[in-house]
Amino acid sequence: MTNVAVINYGPRLDYPAMFPDAKDRLHVFSHHELKNTEGLAHYEYVENCETVPYPELMIRRLAREKPFTHIITDNEYDLERVARMREDLGLPGQSSASALSFRDKSVMKRVAARTVPTARFARLEVFTDLTDFIEATGYPVVVKPVKQGGSRDISVLRGDDDLVAFSRRPWREDLMAEEFVEGPMYHVDAVLGPGYRFVASSRYLRSCLGVFSGENNGSVQLRPDDPFAKRLEEYLDRVLEAFEVPEASAYHLEVFHTPGDELVFCEIAARVGGDRIPVLTRATYGVDLHTAALRLSSGLPADPPTTAAPAEVHGSVSILPQGRPVRLPGRPPFEWVHHYEVNEQIAPDAVTLHSASYLCFVTVRGRDAAEVEERLLQAETWLMEHLEDLPSA
Repeated sequence: MTNVAVINYGPRLDYPAMFPDAKDRLHVFSHHELKNTEGLAHYEYVENCETVPYPELMIRRLAREKPFTHIITDNEYDLERVARMREDLGLPGQSSASALSFRDKSVMKRVAARTVPTARFARLEVFTDLTDFIEATGYPVVVKPVKQGGSRDISVLRGDDDLVAFSRRPWREDLMAEEFVEGPMYHVDAVLGPGYRFVASSRYLRSCLGVFSGENNGSVQLRPDDPFAKRLEEYLDRVLEAFEVPEASAYHLEVFHTPGDELVFCEIAARVGGDRIPVLTRATYGVDLHTAALRLSSGLPADPPTTAAPAEVHGSVSILPQGRPVRLPGRPPFEWVHHYEVNEQIAPDAVTLHSASYLCFVTVRGRDAAEVEERLLQAETWLMEHLEDLPSA
């Protein structure tokens, strides 16, 4: 019988609702305090859960009392330690080697290059590795940590002045450099498992790096019958051919579409996409990505996704923290607005720390990607025009 240990990240995940047939066999250690934990076999909120080894210790101790059949997580930063525990306890699921290939971006690119084009890249051990890479490839160059997410700590060096400024920062030993690729970025979000296949493609409204220069970010879904969506789905399959993959997993793939009509690999994660991606997926397809991925990873069935074409697709735009105190407006007054939400957990004068930072976000619906994008820009303009500056404290 299923007995599952969970290291949870999502602050809104409702495990009793997601696992109504197995909630009394779930042992959940959570980064965030969850609202509904009724009926779980074990639940603990663990402060600093991502960095402390307490969940690993307790899961191993619980396994002595009653062996686990599965250990799962929804958090990219827990993939490796969960994989190690599986191997220690002889459980099925993603291996340590597989987890590393989806976490370490330099390893990831070496693996992906077996089947698809990737941007040129180099792991940086010392500063001269960076200058050598720039000499070989030219500017611009992207420098980023190999295991970070959400566009955190990324630098784009566009010329020598940027390199000099970068050289004044403390050097860190977890960096890589890669060639800057021109063109819009698309993301492909999937859950794959035995007898289960869901794949959806979208285009980022703007570059994820744009948030650090004040550009609001968002995403526009493609219709599943769009020829480019089909091309992206085939591309996902080619990428995954290069990797050791678990029997069941979610995937979040990011890919550039160059002016020369080439698809160039950026990154892939073995997890559900972040930001508004789960919200948009539920709105268009009725699929809860977290529920499907976590149930399949626990050896349990998930409701099959519909094969019918959706009547509409959706998109979202998030309004960035402004770095100054502002009062947010209410819901934009357009009938095609699907959802509007204010971030109650952020200070009015907060600054942008990563690509998922937001003061509020709006989702809209439309018959296709073009209409959705047009409406997103209209809603964004309305929200920005109705932000009200507050007196500084």
